[in-house]
Amino acid sequence: MADAKDKGGHSPRCIALVGPYLSGKTTLLESILARTGAITRQGSMGDKNTVGDASREARDHAMSVELNVAQTEFLGDTYTFVDCPGSVEFQFDASAALTACDAAIVVCEPDVKKVPALQLILKQLEDRRIPHFLFLNKIDKAEGRVRDILPILQPASTKPLVLRQIPIWENEISTGFVDLALERAYVYREHAPSEIIEMPGDLTDREKEARFSMLEQLADYDDELMEQLLEDVEPPRDKVFDDLSKELKDGDICPVFLGSAENGNGILRLLKALRHEAPTVAQTVERLGVGDAPSCAQVLKTFHTEHGGKLSLVRVLTGTFADSANIYAGDRAARISGIFTLMGQEPVKGGGSGPGATVAFG
Repeated sequence: MADAKDKGGHSPRCIALVGPYLSGKTTLLESILARTGAITRQGSMGDKNTVGDASREARDHAMSVELNVAQTEFLGDTYTFVDCPGSVEFQFDASAALTACDAAIVVCEPDVKKVPALQLILKQLEDRRIPHFLFLNKIDKAEGRVRDILPILQPASTKPLVLRQIPIWENEISTGFVDLALERAYVYREHAPSEIIEMPGDLTDREKEARFSMLEQLADYDDELMEQLLEDVEPPRDKVFDDLSKELKDGDICPVFLGSAENGNGILRLLKALRHEAPTVAQTVERLGVGDAPSCAQVLKTFHTEHGGKLSLVRVLTGTFADSANIYAGDRAARISGIFTLMGQEPVKGGGSGPGATVAFG
């Protein structure tokens, strides 16, 4: 199967946002949309002006009560983000939608009380063999050090949690981070991209220690890298990134990123990791075993919208689908009466319907 590729060179991706209740998933979606230019200004849950959670029920209860879906572009590639409710009463929505996603971002706070809920979410992803990242949100409000928090979170995951960044602290406030793969330091800018700075002198030893720990975890699945570490040979940067990508796609590791969705911190590095490391629809088709189907799409959710009527959100896995085409599920037949993309509650007519596309069928 050949991927239908975007201008950026990759097929459209579908990424799930999951995590415990009130961990900041919808805020992360809003921050991603603002950073990629899909919206002009980042809304907030408090102001009730976010793209997600736009229904009256969600805003009255200040929580997600159904899937939030939004499409955006980053460096020429198309992404559809599916923000899944964290409250246990609505988690069936996530269960139905996760299977056809290429990867998931697990949003979690640095809080030991969230570990039981986190464990259930990670097990669901692991059972379905869905590659996933962990985004440690609200790092600006963390009450402990990341090096102390990660061992507390590790029992929730059967896969090694591989720390990709370490925070830069000033006066007990996280002001930036060091990217361990790039070996670069960045300072946060509120609602703006982070800026590269000179590596703080007091972080040099900690950066070397954390980077070596990351490489050791990768070397558990790469004998060549293990030999380089034993011989004190610095592995090439391309080799490190290739291992990070491969071991994520193989389900061997769970990379951990830091940030604050509310302040727009850490979003760009997360998006770049998605672009370079997350699987595409080709790997998802292989995982689901539907590569021989000439055309196949999986329904993620059926919405009954106020103005658009009944819409079925689908992930196109193989083939293409056209407006007015007949589609079949077993012995049942239906006719597509429109193809839409979704931006929160708003359906927009049109959108690609080839492999990788996430669209709504009318």
